[in-house]
Amino acid sequence: MLFENEILKRYIRSLLYKDICDMKKVIVCLLLALSNFSLLSSQVIKIENGLSISSMNSTKFNLLNDNLYTYSVLLGCDYLEHRYFYLSSGIGYIQKGGVDNVIQLDENAHPLTIISIKGKWDYLHLNTSFRIKYPFKKNHLYIGAGLKADVRTSSTDSNHSYLYEGYKMASIIPGMKIEMGFNREMKRLIIGVNASYLIDFKNAGKSILLIDGAHNNLSASNALLSLTLGYRL
Repeated sequence: MLFENEILKRYIRSLLYKDICDMKKVIVCLLLALSNFSLLSSQVIKIENGLSISSMNSTKFNLLNDNLYTYSVLLGCDYLEHRYFYLSSGIGYIQKGGVDNVIQLDENAHPLTIISIKGKWDYLHLNTSFRIKYPFKKNHLYIGAGLKADVRTSSTDSNHSYLYEGYKMASIIPGMKIEMGFNREMKRLIIGVNASYLIDFKNAGKSILLIDGAHNNLSASNALLSLTLGYRL
């Protein structure tokens, strides 16, 4: 009976894992389809580039929990525009990671200096959000929310990467994007600022080995502050 129960548990876990993987694929495919549709029906094409602020939270002990500042860039478009709302999609490059400040000791175990060790991973970022706007004169303020997916492309951590070799990082991280911003139109040219926060629906990674009977799970915190340059078609 115990053997049969264990088989049943493993079967249920495999089904749940398959459902989660299928859901990630659905989100990525949906975002790609929306991006393709947006290119065909876009009213504004744009580029957003600026600052990405990232850090890691872990369940067992502090790891990469200080802020990492990197560059991010996204290409996108706005479409299905109404007076008070529109859709916005983008695809681009971001990094997730964090910083560890390690105290270096001398031969007598006295503090010598502090070394900042960066761990970071590259991601292809896709998003589509629904924006509500408040127009005035040639400007508009907006708030928005929508789906996003981060697809890991590579690891660009420092030469101290051996510190993180015991971790398996997720290949796809589905989630949600919330944002606010301001745009100003000057004839066909659009300039603006955007602040957004990325909410992940799954952990960025976990330790391969168990620590005190459980994995050390890593979850990423990402905020983006970008300048927008667009052109109305």
